[in-house]
Amino acid sequence: MPVIAPMLLAAALAAVPAPAPVRAQPLAGVTFDGTIQTVAYRGDRIYLGGDFTHAIDRGGRLVARTRLAAVDARTGQLLPWNPSADARVRTLAANAAGVFVGGDFGQINGVGRDSLARLDPDTGALSPLFKHSIYGHPHTIALTGTTLYLGGTLTLVDNQPRGRLAAFDLATGALLTAWKPQAQNAVNAIAVSGDRLILGGAFENIGNIPGTRHLAAVDAQTGAVRPAFHASVAYTVDNVTLAGGALYAAVGGKGGRAIAIDPATGETRWTLTADGDVRAVVRIGDRIYVGGHFDAICGSDKVGDKGVCKEGSTPRIKLAAVDGAGRLLPWLADANGIQGVEAMAANPALGVFAAGGSFTTINGAVQRRFAQFQP
Repeated sequence: MPVIAPMLLAAALAAVPAPAPVRAQPLAGVTFDGTIQTVAYRGDRIYLGGDFTHAIDRGGRLVARTRLAAVDARTGQLLPWNPSADARVRTLAANAAGVFVGGDFGQINGVGRDSLARLDPDTGALSPLFKHSIYGHPHTIALTGTTLYLGGTLTLVDNQPRGRLAAFDLATGALLTAWKPQAQNAVNAIAVSGDRLILGGAFENIGNIPGTRHLAAVDAQTGAVRPAFHASVAYTVDNVTLAGGALYAAVGGKGGRAIAIDPATGETRWTLTADGDVRAVVRIGDRIYVGGHFDAICGSDKVGDKGVCKEGSTPRIKLAAVDGAGRLLPWLADANGIQGVEAMAANPALGVFAAGGSFTTINGAVQRRFAQFQP
């Protein structure tokens, strides 16, 4: 195998263009008649879950889609994938093995499934695997090549005690009986980082171990806390994502925050403060996009009891963009509504990201509950 000189390798890497910034005007395409709670990419498809019962095509025609749908990421058009859930879908994840959904449902495609199911990514057919009894609500799903990790408020799976977390064999769907870390309260987010899982949520600790409040790392095989990761997050974490060598946490509380964190140590790199909860953070190239319930980005981290910025603010309604150092960018894609954006996902290969929630406009133009932003 030939050896590439360091200078030549650096030049080759430098020649690879960075993804272009996304435009603030979303791609024209399908929208929805109810809240989008979760968004996930698989190649050039976007899978969506939530409370909706219809998609709305560009002509305004209603097309039945019962809490689950798929959209072509390149065209924005609704795909024929059409499974159904009988109650809210809160979380989903997709890979080559299928589309995995979690939520409040008791049936998928009219067949009993308690809160967790696997669907065919092309046909929407329900798999006979992942048939479990779950007490509590799933909030997040994370996948590796061998394992599905589930987080939420769950306390029993198949009558076996669980501390808001559970793991399942991806090939067989079986509950992994030995993996059972104990979170004191809800786990809202899981990010896979090598042989660790980074957990975010409302918990005060994991396994009563100090230094694990709201954000912690556990071993992917044993569930043991990894003490080398030690973060300091004062409020509930709603979402975590790993991208570009950083961990990004979406945080609620008094106001809201997007926090960039060293994924190895947990050390905070920068914090962006808003006047309402931050619900999701994604990264495309050297830009970070933030979504949530906020109407402004604060001039400092000082906020009042109701999240009011105390030292000035810049209007950004439900969506904002910052650079790699956390500095606010002029990108403007204001959404409406009280809750605004609930979920986001990115596809770096396509250079796009999607946002879902309860908004019905972007920059004053009709955009019901789903938007994809592209270069």
